[in-house]
Amino acid sequence: MSSPQAHGRVMRDQARQSSIDEFQCARCGAVYDVAITHRAPRAEYDAICIVCCEVMNEWHGTVGRAYTLKSQPAHA
Repeated sequence: MSSPQAHGRVMRDQARQSSIDEFQCARCGAVYDVAITHRAPRAEYDAICIVCCEVMNEWHGTVGRAYTLKSQPAHA
């Protein structure tokens, strides 16, 4: 199993970004920039918070999301 950091790096490296949004982790409050990505293979994906290591989002299909940490809570 890969680390959350490696997972996020792979998600960014594979991404062709088409739009940006913002997302906040429900558990710890870390804020992420989110880019919609287009992937060729249909698969299941998840986004893991690199601050608290919780799954923030899950989806399947050929359109995904690339999460980039923007800010983390002061208590982290």
